[in-house]
Amino acid sequence: MNRPHLRFRTGLALAAFVVTAVTPALFAHDHFDARSRDELVDLSGRWRFSVGDDLRWAQPDFNDHHWSRVSVPGYWEDDGYDGYNGYAWYRRSFRFSDSPNQPTYLLLGRIDDADEVYVNGQKVGGRGAFPPDFIAAWNVDRIYALPAGLLRAGEDNVIAVRVYDGASGGGIVGHSIGIYSSNLPLPEIDLAGTWKFHAGDDPVWKDPACDESDFATMPVPAFWESTSQGDLDGFGWYRKTFRATPHADVATMVLMLGKIDDTDEVYLNGTKIGSTGNLNESDRHSGADFYDQYRGYYFPASLLRDENLLAVRVHDHGGRGGIYEGPLGIISQDRYVEYWEIVRRDRRPFRSLVRALSHIHN
Repeated sequence: MNRPHLRFRTGLALAAFVVTAVTPALFAHDHFDARSRDELVDLSGRWRFSVGDDLRWAQPDFNDHHWSRVSVPGYWEDDGYDGYNGYAWYRRSFRFSDSPNQPTYLLLGRIDDADEVYVNGQKVGGRGAFPPDFIAAWNVDRIYALPAGLLRAGEDNVIAVRVYDGASGGGIVGHSIGIYSSNLPLPEIDLAGTWKFHAGDDPVWKDPACDESDFATMPVPAFWESTSQGDLDGFGWYRKTFRATPHADVATMVLMLGKIDDTDEVYLNGTKIGSTGNLNESDRHSGADFYDQYRGYYFPASLLRDENLLAVRVHDHGGRGGIYEGPLGIISQDRYVEYWEIVRRDRRPFRSLVRALSHIHN
């Protein structure tokens, strides 16, 4: 059996070194389950629910006692709302006794189709996009980092989830609904979310000034064949714009691109910073397990600007293709080394809040 590896490339260097590592749990539901199933704080059960859309429903003091209840996880069309497509909201409250001393995360399985999530009235994340520029993200795991101090010990805390379903069942589905804490360092820049995508291959697409008017939008991480691209083998390009605040005291940063099916080249602001596999014709069908290798590309921090463009050229030899698993982000070199030291040392890096949570209100 092939074991997962990390492949690192520094700047434009051709040499690479490979480090055997356990699979990280961060940003991947399957890994949470495999290592921490017994430690999961279970938020599954009956949640308050209402069809419609009103941003006042995100506020923790909103009175939702007249709302109905539905099961989470579960499709709302299987719980009394058959045939309904459109907006709906979920709400649930919980209380805990002691504030965690490590970063915390809210896991919401997968959501059909797009969502925004609020904790105690503060937006903590979302995937996909609402109409009029609707983007479905039904196949993307929801793992949202909670800012330090957001959870209130000894008081009611309220989760509110705004959902839009374009078709099919609708709702918070999948598995692993709960809260975790972790000692893993977070990337300084989160790159998960909506990216631009174009099937085919054109070197112009690496340039920051490239016209993106004919690019599609796509949730990342996700297999591209599970999106609107359908059965696509061959080349595709991803593009992502993001802002950054360069740190004068940091010389080297690392781009974390998770797993990619199959091979890739990566450009930051038009400069190639690394690749995995060889995209020329002779190597495309070599049978190497590049799809199962974690990407970690070192680059000089001086490449970052206020406005940045990341371009990823991908070739899929067969199968589902694309940037399909996290973690996705940019992190300083020291924190990146710390990240993998923790993962290698502690095969169960996520510690649940079982001791802290005194009870959960339905």
